[in-house]
Amino acid sequence: MRRQHGIRGAASVLVVGVEPRGMGLIRECLGAEAVLPTHVTPYEDAAAIVQKSRPNVVIVGFDADPEQAVRLGPALLAESKSVHLVAMSEQTDPERIRAAMRAGYREYVVLPDDADLLRKAVHEGAYGSDEEEPQGEVIALVGSKGGVGVTTLAVHLAAELSPVHRVCVVDMDFSMGDVAAFLDLQPTRSIYDLLHEVHRLDRRMLAGSVLVHPSKVHVLPQPTELMDLEEIRGDDILRILNAAADAYQYVLVDCGGRIDETTLTTTTVADRVFLVCRPTVVAVKNAWRRLQLMERVGIEKDAIRLIVNRWTRESELSIKDIETHLDVPVAATIADDPASCDKAVNMGRLLREVNRRSPALRDIGAAVDLITTGAERIESESDGHKPFWSLFR
Repeated sequence: MRRQHGIRGAASVLVVGVEPRGMGLIRECLGAEAVLPTHVTPYEDAAAIVQKSRPNVVIVGFDADPEQAVRLGPALLAESKSVHLVAMSEQTDPERIRAAMRAGYREYVVLPDDADLLRKAVHEGAYGSDEEEPQGEVIALVGSKGGVGVTTLAVHLAAELSPVHRVCVVDMDFSMGDVAAFLDLQPTRSIYDLLHEVHRLDRRMLAGSVLVHPSKVHVLPQPTELMDLEEIRGDDILRILNAAADAYQYVLVDCGGRIDETTLTTTTVADRVFLVCRPTVVAVKNAWRRLQLMERVGIEKDAIRLIVNRWTRESELSIKDIETHLDVPVAATIADDPASCDKAVNMGRLLREVNRRSPALRDIGAAVDLITTGAERIESESDGHKPFWSLFR
């Protein structure tokens, strides 16, 4: 997730493809906070006007012609990289929200409910951000099914990164999120609190909701009680991820094994998706289903890294079997070490605290390169391949 900077000064706003009622809502919302155009620009004229006038903010209507609005996003960004794109509608539609995200829109506002958010978006378009650095990278970890080790992997990858990077694990498993428990942390606030205050979410509010582990890993936890999943909106999840990416260099999102609105939103905007499975027929079959779904919602195949957890040379399926069935390469394998992993979970400790010689810890350490260097594959001793440098040890 990369930040797009606005230009300092009064906001110049272009309104595209918005119906008369929607234009009225925009005028009522923004009032004297922006100079609005006297008329709405048709979709087909928007790119030429952006090229000529270089507005700070373009508000594009998604009610009149959603497909044309989606196609317009990349065209407008091609004309002006710094333009702040806002999708505007009078109704919440998860599929439209995800399509807008993929097309480069920074916000999806539903008026009149999101009036404050639209004002904030226009303000950011006018004055930009005080931060000079780009947003951090968002890594979504998704299980092919429950119990494949997503939380273990997310926590320990973060622990390997934390000595030299600002890193946060965001627990997006709203059914059975256990990140805090894995680290023996006691939440006082959670992601649920942020969802209720998402329209004024900033770094300070985020900092007040995260837990800090002694390893310097920050955690945005789930609440101790179960939530009503119907309350969760994709655009709210996007705002939380944006806030986290503003504050951290790496944001590791534990999506668990469920496929819901939260997971679809997270994987849509993530820089990379780590699909985690075990070397079993059932887990690989479900990994195939996940890959098919990711393709349907527009996630690029080269953004996906397949990680095989709890791997041994005696596993039910070989690496070649898995790659043949899924038609994607295995990016990394994590050795099966149930004794160490179970002990770490039961004690609320990191693997390095219970067994520094754990083969699983060794492989997780190597897999960090999938994040820091963008590597497509990590050769591991556990899958029968030794990296070149290991010959000199």
